[in-house]
Amino acid sequence: INFLHGIPHFAICIALKSHDEIISGLIFDPIKNEMFYAEKNNGAFFNNERIRVSKKNELSECLFATGGKKYNSINEISTRKSGCAALDLAYVASGRYDGYWHREINYWDIAAGIILVKESGGFVETLNNGSFSEQKIDIIATNSKIHKKLKDLL
Repeated sequence: INFLHGIPHFAICIALKSHDEIISGLIFDPIKNEMFYAEKNNGAFFNNERIRVSKKNELSECLFATGGKKYNSINEISTRKSGCAALDLAYVASGRYDGYWHREINYWDIAAGIILVKESGGFVETLNNGSFSEQKIDIIATNSKIHKKLKDLL
């Protein structure tokens, strides 16, 4: 939608799934010429440099991204809504954002971001205890220090 409306914040994303598991993913922002990619057990990278999730542990110091029509607005934390789930997850993986959640998102919009966050040391899970094989899912992605705190708020 961002691309169609001339908003220069969108990405091309590709994920490879094998035996019900995402084993590699790539997210490319052609406007900023930024490439994020990861491969299972080989780490996550931004333009050939290793990336890690943030190390923040206080929700009040964190910056979060969310999206979709159905989302929780939480007054205690700083939240952005960019309109590009793939880049939001890439930004969590690289420590730009501290966390991300989204309700009822298409799996293909976040598949590449899932492995990026995992390979950069983060946690990704469904909010409704569903599986990542469902077409529409509720997702949360963070670092290990704030994961439970944010999930409890949501």
